[in-house]
Amino acid sequence: MLVFCPDYTQKSHLAPTYLSELNALCRRDYGRDYFASSIICLDLDGYETQQSGNNDATMDAAMGIADWVHNHNSRERHLLIELRLDYKSTRNFDLSNMKRKVSHSRDILNPEFVDDNAVFLFETYVASKAKHYFSRLAKQDPVVKTWVVMDVDGFNNYIFNCASLPYEPENNLNKIEEDLKNKFKNGSIDAISGLVKYWVDQMQLYNLRYKQAESNAIASVILSFLQSLSFPQGSIESDYLALIIEDVKPFVQDFS
Repeated sequence: MLVFCPDYTQKSHLAPTYLSELNALCRRDYGRDYFASSIICLDLDGYETQQSGNNDATMDAAMGIADWVHNHNSRERHLLIELRLDYKSTRNFDLSNMKRKVSHSRDILNPEFVDDNAVFLFETYVASKAKHYFSRLAKQDPVVKTWVVMDVDGFNNYIFNCASLPYEPENNLNKIEEDLKNKFKNGSIDAISGLVKYWVDQMQLYNLRYKQAESNAIASVILSFLQSLSFPQGSIESDYLALIIEDVKPFVQDFS
């Protein structure tokens, strides 16, 4: 899964002068916003215009992206983006010119890492036609196989804000629940107390390592299981269960 990586954008050698919101480029060229205001990029057109006076020699923008692996960014790099949001068809698409744009943009960003793919954004009613057009071009030129065509909605489903993604637990939560069920099945409430204590100790260690999200995930599974148990009111088992639940509750946190 791809996520935005603004840190990589901000570390670029172009960032001190050419850092921009992607929407700022849209307003400049198309008079309106298309994307979330939080998306930042490098204004490659702005760079090339200042360097050579030619704003048709580069892709429009480069933005930081990364692979989202186990709640962390991996393989941080730039993604080249070309905005074609005023195109009514692919009739004016110049393949040779676009190949030069992609190549020159990579040269400008060197030695920074750039994704193998380059994204071309069209309005929805043009994007489907452009996909077919690019598909035909790819049969003639293998470079085009690395070009990805989409509309704005497609882009929003192609790259995500990592803050909106669910946490991926390190531990197998289903196994923790199954272990608790098996312990309870074979020995009632006494049998699960040792297992719960083990996970309470583990959750304390996770919190010490600032991994509260992991302890929260574990605690939520354990608490849900404990609260599903039922014993006669006032029984020893009921009182014991209440004590175990109180041990687990502090690890359940609200990350909203």
